Amino acid sequence: MLRHPVSGRRGWFNQVAFLSEWTLDPVVREYLKFEFGEDGLPFNTAYGSGAAIDEATVRTVNEVYEKHTLRESWRAGDLMIVDNLRMAHSREEYTGTREIAVVLGAPVPIPAVKVTEGP
Repeated sequence: MLRHPVSGRRGWFNQVAFLSEWTLDPVVREYLKFEFGEDGLPFNTAYGSGAAIDEATVRTVNEVYEKHTLRESWRAGDLMIVDNLRMAHSREEYTGTREIAVVLGAPVPIPAVKVTEGP
């Protein structure tokens, strides 16, 4: 849990929903494990103790993300600003061409963000 440096609100900041062996296509996951071993995956996320996160937990987290996902229909000239500590964000498959420019604001070092535990 992190405490937002401006609002002070606590938030769950993690990568388990995205950087997990359970989000890889099963054929790709098994190939990578076969070729490079259990520790040879390009990315994975574990509990703070280092213990593996099981598939059911990752699927549950992703179901919650899906339930709360907001989708926007884009039009030429649209601009989206995202607070990286408050919002999970990604992109979905699309067809056609598009141009994306990314501008990053002043980074907030993790030591400036209070880490909390529990409710």
